Amino acid sequence: VGMMKQLRVLDLSSNTLSGPIPNTLGNLTQLKILDLNVNRLNGAIPKEFLNLASLVQLNVSHNSLSGRIPDGIPLRKFPMSSYSDNSGLCGDPLPAC
Repeated sequence: VGMMKQLRVLDLSSNTLSGPIPNTLGNLTQLKILDLNVNRLNGAIPKEFLNLASLVQLNVSHNSLSGRIPDGIPLRKFPMSSYSDNSGLCGDPLPAC
């Protein structure tokens, strides 16, 4: 998927995906919508997501993500609901780590 550089929408919600989010998703620089909610993803949000400057909608809620949300635009512009129900996740827009 990380090689599909012209991809605009990626909706993998509710697919029982597990493991870490692949950092290669950060290569999808034309991506506008990324929906990974309601899976079993764990680990941190890859810092490569800071490359997703075209992103207008993000949803990684209802997973088991942890660590600090990478600090910077575009990730800072999304509401708390984009990150909710990840008990180990912290940093703007969620409470500080």
